[in-house]
Amino acid sequence: PGAVSPFALLNASARNIKVVLDKKMMREKLLNYHPLRNDATTTITASDLLKFIYAMEHKPIILDM
Repeated sequence: PGAVSPFALLNASARNIKVVLDKKMMREKLLNYHPLRNDATTTITASDLLKFIYAMEHKPIILDM
């Protein structure tokens, strides 16, 4: 079992991970993700999500999916 969450970048030792985000999703005011456990939800703005990803030393790819 597993989940996909941008917060998993906290545990990533490799920098070759590609972070791909949906352009439409990034237009939303608030985004919700599991904080590395599935019994809670964390709400974050799209701009703060980008700040977090850059702080984890990754460059996100934003695609129109």
